[in-house]
Amino acid sequence: MTSSTSSSKDRINKTDPDDHVRFHARRVMAIKIIAFGGGALFAAMLLVNIFVTTLRAQFPNPFSVQRIQTSADALSSALELPASDQRKVVYVLGSSLIEFGFSPEIFDQRLQESGVESVSYNFGYGNADPSIHQRFVKRLAQTFSEKRDVIDLVVFEFSPFQATRRRAELTGQLDHAARAAMGTWRDFLEVAKDDHEEAIALMNTRYLRRGVPAEAITNLISIPIKNAGRLDAKIEEDDAEPLDVLGWELYDSLLAQWPHAHPPGGWFVENRGGFPPTASDEALALSAKVMQRMQHPDRMEASRQQRLACCDMEDLNIDPQMLDKFIDAIRQAQTVSRRVDLLLMPRNQDIIHLTAAGRKNLREAIERIQRETGVAVIDFTETPYYHVDQFFDADHLSLFQGRERFSKQLADYYAQHGLPN
Repeated sequence: MTSSTSSSKDRINKTDPDDHVRFHARRVMAIKIIAFGGGALFAAMLLVNIFVTTLRAQFPNPFSVQRIQTSADALSSALELPASDQRKVVYVLGSSLIEFGFSPEIFDQRLQESGVESVSYNFGYGNADPSIHQRFVKRLAQTFSEKRDVIDLVVFEFSPFQATRRRAELTGQLDHAARAAMGTWRDFLEVAKDDHEEAIALMNTRYLRRGVPAEAITNLISIPIKNAGRLDAKIEEDDAEPLDVLGWELYDSLLAQWPHAHPPGGWFVENRGGFPPTASDEALALSAKVMQRMQHPDRMEASRQQRLACCDMEDLNIDPQMLDKFIDAIRQAQTVSRRVDLLLMPRNQDIIHLTAAGRKNLREAIERIQRETGVAVIDFTETPYYHVDQFFDADHLSLFQGRERFSKQLADYYAQHGLPN
């Protein structure tokens, strides 16, 4: 005879009124717990979304995701041109050096003065390491998979300091966010075949937190604490008005003049991904004042130290796997563009000084990219020389003066060397 593994005392006797009452009470309690937990989860999601939406409405690209996501969503822009449009289509891809440093309007106007008709787009975004470029260009290739004759030229900026070993150590959080922001539910199902936990995390980030991973929110909140007494050191200057006051004054002034740029930090069709090429005389004067304050030697040195800490900006110890991903991104771009050129942006030579090892590492990385992809290299790193007053930090060109000079310089290059036929 087999023995029972459960006691009759543990069973519910549905004919016993007391047992029935206890069973009903437990069921009601379970329902209440589920309802309360679900309600709490919904309330938490709502608060997170309100928090994210508010920050995005007030600050430029606060989580480093909005620009990537809106740029990816705009990759089909050239497909919206009429078939009768004979202008050359130029996509400029890259990091925030492109986002802040390249003006499609200035570039196209300058080329037009040389008799070349073009329509260009700025697809630069911040924190753009090769792992994110790889995903971004995969999206580009998918977008133009059946329209491979639309893009005439992709100018692909290479930022070597974003492909270093040190940078590779820090890429995880933003890489996850970019993967979530640019992915679709079909992509997440593919991920689930190999890693269901990562697929759930991606869907959670994409659909429940609007592309913002929990770590990014925590990091944003902690930034003031991390930077206290370090990058924000007091600098004695003749002008007593604090830089942050001037900066916000400029920011508010430009947003008022550029009403389409809301929420700030995204990709705006009106300027084909760039910033408007100019502003009022008052805003330009204020911008010049802010840039001058940003160029204070102590602030520039603080910016340099930050780049050394995050990205090994002077020794440039390149990570082989990061370089592999960048090469793959170029190859994917080559499948949908008549030509892909590699661009090196002007270096702030007054602040950033490559070591002998850094120059060697950069040269070897460029040689490998050329060897494996066949791209032409447009090297503006040191010639012509850009003075520190054309940058607003260690590596970004100033919003008006530096951006205008570079955009015209790039246009002059293509006026001389030509665009693909």
